[in-house]
Amino acid sequence: MAKPRIVDEDGKVDVFGRHPVKYALWRGLVIKILRQNKHFRAMPGFEFFLQDVQFIRATEALIFENGTEATSIADIAAKAGFSVGAVYHHFKDKKALFLALFDLMTDAYEALNAKASDPEIWRGATVLDLFRGYMEITLNAAREDPAAKAAVSAVVADYPELAAHYAEIQGNSRRALLKLVLARREEIGVADAEEAAAFAIDQISAMLRSRIDPAQRPAALQPIDDETFMRNALRMIAACLDLQPAG
Repeated sequence: MAKPRIVDEDGKVDVFGRHPVKYALWRGLVIKILRQNKHFRAMPGFEFFLQDVQFIRATEALIFENGTEATSIADIAAKAGFSVGAVYHHFKDKKALFLALFDLMTDAYEALNAKASDPEIWRGATVLDLFRGYMEITLNAAREDPAAKAAVSAVVADYPELAAHYAEIQGNSRRALLKLVLARREEIGVADAEEAAAFAIDQISAMLRSRIDPAQRPAALQPIDDETFMRNALRMIAACLDLQPAG
């Protein structure tokens, strides 16, 4: 798997890295967020916007490498290739930069979740298709963008007031999946389809968190690749829901 393009060969920030979550941002969503985000100083101009992005990407890379406590404004400025004064011209302090990173990334995840929960793209899909899609999207986003996920997790850990919003985003993703699953209720053989489906989604989400977290990997009794993981998980879901053949 290719290494995420957070910095280029010279150590400078690669503003337009192309991984799934960020890709949505660079195609227009980011401009809307930057204009509305209360943590940014208001000033028109695309060059100013690009500097905002560079400071955020530098912050993300440094948090991924060193954590929030060890990340300073001076480090961010050096990583982005600007002066300390330039950073303060865009952000009032380090916390504002961290909050801007959080807002930017969570808005990106919400956009991704909204697209992934569109019933039209799942037309003709079975319950197992839905669960496989959920797992693939989650694993791909985490594996291809570990720096962003790690940075946001670190910011959430240091600023508990953000945890509720982060949990709400995750909950919305699960509720969207539940709605799609229950639209195929005829495939579910257990008596209480909603309870069983919600339980299955919660368990798969917990399994995915454990699989994504590198600290949990050494504890695994049976190291397996993603495809084997998903195949076994789908077998568990089929048994939990007593799935019947579609149609």
